[in-house]
Amino acid sequence: MDIECIGLNVSLSPEMSFIVICLYRPPSSNSLFYEHLYSILKECDEKKELILMGDFNINWENKQDRKRLKEITDKFSLTQLVQGPTRVTKCSQTQIDLMFTNRQERITKSSNLLTGLSDHNFILVVRKLTKKRFKNIIKPKHYYQKIPKSEMHNLENALKQIDWLNILSCKDIDDNCDIFLSTINKVMSSFTRKVQSKPRQRETLPWLNDALLQQMKERDFALKRTLKTGLNNDRLIFTSLRNKVVRNIRKAKAEFFIKIIDNARGNGKMIWQNLNKLTGRNNDQRTKEYELKVNGTLIQDHDMIANTFNNFFINSIEQLTQSFSSKTIISTIIDDDIPIFRIMETTESAVLNIINSLRDSKAKDVYGLDTTFLKLHKGILASPIAKLINHSIRQGIFPSAWKSAVITPIFKAGDRTVVENYRPISILPAVSKVAEKWVVQQLTAHLNKSYTPLHSMQFGFRSNHSTETAICYFLEGVKSKLDKGGVIGAVFLDLKRAFDTVNHKVLLSKLSCFNFSIDSVKWMNSYISNRKQRVRIGKTQSTYLSCNTGVPQGSVLGPILFSLYINDLPSVCSSVNIQMYADDTVLYVHAKNKQQAASELTAAMVLISDWLSNSCLYLNINKTVCMFFSQKLTEMIQADVLVRGEKLKLVSDTKYLGIILDSNLSFKNQVKKVINTVKLNLANFRHIRPYLTTEAAKLFMHAMIVSHITYCFTSWSQTSLSILKPIESLYKQALKILDRKPNSYHHCHIVQKYNLLSFDSFKHLLDACLMFKILYGLAPPPLRQFIKQKDSRGSMVTRAFTRGDCIVQYRRSKFGQTVFSIRASQYWNSLPTELRTCTNYLIFKYKLKTWLKANQICNHR
Repeated sequence: MDIECIGLNVSLSPEMSFIVICLYRPPSSNSLFYEHLYSILKECDEKKELILMGDFNINWENKQDRKRLKEITDKFSLTQLVQGPTRVTKCSQTQIDLMFTNRQERITKSSNLLTGLSDHNFILVVRKLTKKRFKNIIKPKHYYQKIPKSEMHNLENALKQIDWLNILSCKDIDDNCDIFLSTINKVMSSFTRKVQSKPRQRETLPWLNDALLQQMKERDFALKRTLKTGLNNDRLIFTSLRNKVVRNIRKAKAEFFIKIIDNARGNGKMIWQNLNKLTGRNNDQRTKEYELKVNGTLIQDHDMIANTFNNFFINSIEQLTQSFSSKTIISTIIDDDIPIFRIMETTESAVLNIINSLRDSKAKDVYGLDTTFLKLHKGILASPIAKLINHSIRQGIFPSAWKSAVITPIFKAGDRTVVENYRPISILPAVSKVAEKWVVQQLTAHLNKSYTPLHSMQFGFRSNHSTETAICYFLEGVKSKLDKGGVIGAVFLDLKRAFDTVNHKVLLSKLSCFNFSIDSVKWMNSYISNRKQRVRIGKTQSTYLSCNTGVPQGSVLGPILFSLYINDLPSVCSSVNIQMYADDTVLYVHAKNKQQAASELTAAMVLISDWLSNSCLYLNINKTVCMFFSQKLTEMIQADVLVRGEKLKLVSDTKYLGIILDSNLSFKNQVKKVINTVKLNLANFRHIRPYLTTEAAKLFMHAMIVSHITYCFTSWSQTSLSILKPIESLYKQALKILDRKPNSYHHCHIVQKYNLLSFDSFKHLLDACLMFKILYGLAPPPLRQFIKQKDSRGSMVTRAFTRGDCIVQYRRSKFGQTVFSIRASQYWNSLPTELRTCTNYLIFKYKLKTWLKANQICNHR
């Protein structure tokens, strides 16, 4: 290659624009370089200002070397601006980094700076932009409140001195809760110091500390002295300092990335957020300035913006709920023959366990507390929190202080100045989550009893249920029906603000179906009633507004209450199959053709719409879609599903629980989505791998690459091997990056070296683990109908029964044979009896991994 070049047109205004061209000429370049340079300059408008710069590898100070280049630049009236040598070595001083312009009068300054970053100097020019001169604006100093690390021990001692037994002695739970929070805040404020915010230095790399910066200064000073004196001793000193800086930067960079990965503890989202900050792709809403259009006027005042957001979030819900007619209220009936749900009091040890289980978060609630603070001082706070929870349960009152939410608006898409393009993220009081978790533990145990279960088609927020099992069940049902022929018509419901529009009276009446005691209903009523919220923009907060409907988002108890609220939805229409994951609901029907399926779905949607209206849930028809599944491409015949006279949007693919389903269940688009995600993460992995230890690199690979591949893999791996092949290739690339090997290296050696699983072994592991869960009651019961084990024949005990073999069910078509139950049953039967008879999941998984690693076969040719 004779020349590498990039150019751009800088347009500051119609009257002020210029062209910038940056190029590199390799030292080995031949005379074709001059021809290419001439043709590039000829393409530029000669009337327009041009700045040409780059590493020409032509010594401008040598008249003979620069002769041909000067002829070309003179022809285009270009003047060279750089003065002095730009590359200085022990043996030579050359001026090879050059800058040219055809408007020298517009250049106010040119510099040739020694930086030590490279053996080339840093060259720059300053160009005039405008005659107007702006005064320097002194930005006000910003301060924030912080408890220094040196005061943490004193804070701990101060909390220990509090006599909670005497302080929390009021009869009213609200008074006790207020005293608890005010006491905590008083202690915290006594150790809080006013700290000046450090100015953001986006250009500074996060691993550079003061010691490294000082070493870099010493290195640069040594370089200048070497160039000035030319003494060999000075050069040796510089070389030593340079090598020391390189080593220490590499070490600091490695420690930085290792700390990110270790702190994330395998949390891919947290790793991704830190990498985005590092690469400048940080979308943290807190770093962005809000601007909103209100009645056509753009406002920037934080107080007005916060109140505008809060009014919108509350009013939009009220507008939805006003459209609903009278509500059907179910009378409260308690059946004495089945267990009654009563909220029992807690203990200090139980509260301690709950606090330990909370996710670390530094998101401050309205009182300035977070879960990290609770976990840090759990030994002291567990006792008073247990006392407050028990007081709340006895009185049947959820404290008002625990019902205040702070809202952060998060941008979705579209115009940033439009309030409708934001969604609310709620932060609830940290202490309230402990109380909610205690109640959820008891409620879950009550619902797991056979007397009062959640509907079997509810897959969300339940133990042994997941998106993986929900997708698996859906595909089993659809493929088993399509194996018989015909089509499957499906409607994917979209409920607008489902959690926010829950009607409190309807919810409380439905709790009777689950045999809640009068006291527990009273506590639940207090929990959902009289809630309030405020929006926080920076340090500004809006006024409080009341929330009269809905279950609190961001809460622990809210999702399970919503599941109870919609529990009877599948019973509304028995003619179709209905499956739910919280508010993600799909209904589908098997029919001979599209027209019949559309007709049955239209009839079902009449009943569904009525039920939703009576339950005060709003169906978003614009986002509710219809889809037809079939084995092969079907004829393009119009078949419409109607809801209140409106046609639902017909799609050929849709995303359900994070998986893209297409009409032929080929999963091509799902595979493309995974490929795009994994490729981006592989690029990051390749970039940071030199700075990671082996263990940190393995952790990164599993969190950022393997996790995306394995999400619901038991379902979308039902695609063809040819479609799945690129995923396997990406996994192999990840292995090679892990071991820092070229793409030509054999991946099987890496698998053996690090005792890892091959791609095929990963697939077998996931299939076998889900099979184990289904067979041993660790998966949703409905899946058991697709997985059946061989039984004994009368008094005869067969070998298949003894081994625990599964029946491989018959399917007519190849399409039907791709289903998980058949593929996994076949593989299950091939496993050693010792594995299949294991009854403990963790032991089974460990033994299976060991067996897979020992029996991996290299298919490399």
